[in-house]
Order: sequence, then C-alpha cells, then structure tokens
Amino acid sequence: MTKRMNPIVDFVFKRIFGTEENKDLLLSFLNATLKPEEGKQLQEITLVDPHINADQVGDKASILDVRGKTKTGEQINIEVQLHNKYDMEKRSLYYWAKMY
Repeated sequence: MTKRMNPIVDFVFKRIFGTEENKDLLLSFLNATLKPEEGKQLQEITLVDPHINADQVGDKASILDVRGKTKTGEQINIEVQLHNKYDMEKRSLYYWAKMY
C-alpha cells in the first residue's frame, strides 16, 4: 500500500508548488485561488528565492513557502498555515514589506 503525503505540510507543499517541474500546477492553483477576470489569468510565473535575509544584526531572517514573480513583475507569496498562531496579519505585513 502506498502512503500518501499530506499536501498542506510545508515540505510537501513546497515540493508540489515550489519547483520548476511543477510550475504548471502552481499556475493552475493561483488562477483557481485568485480567480482573475477573464483574459487576465496568470500565464507565466518565475520562481524566486524564498529567503528573506535579515537587514541588521539581531533581525530575523525568513523563508517563504513559495515565492514567485509574474510576467508583469508582480510578486506573489504563498504561505501554508496549519495552526493558528494569531500572528498571520503581522507576518503577512512583514513579508509584504520585505518583498516590496
């Protein structure tokens, strides 16, 4: 019997959606999730290094689950959160600011 891996576990999620060989799955996932209007679906995405380095001594470095850049230069961060740590708003704002 084959044991199936849980796709919302970080490692598995990153292997499914954060690899060059599965970019077609990532595009399908993003278009299904974001639901862009007709004709504005994402056609291409470039995977970007998910590491966000610390700016100063004592700052915290971060690793995004999946980070991409669209053909128009828009950056996309995809995070999987299994447990509610009640900090997602702050983390999302921090990630957005660092990507900006």
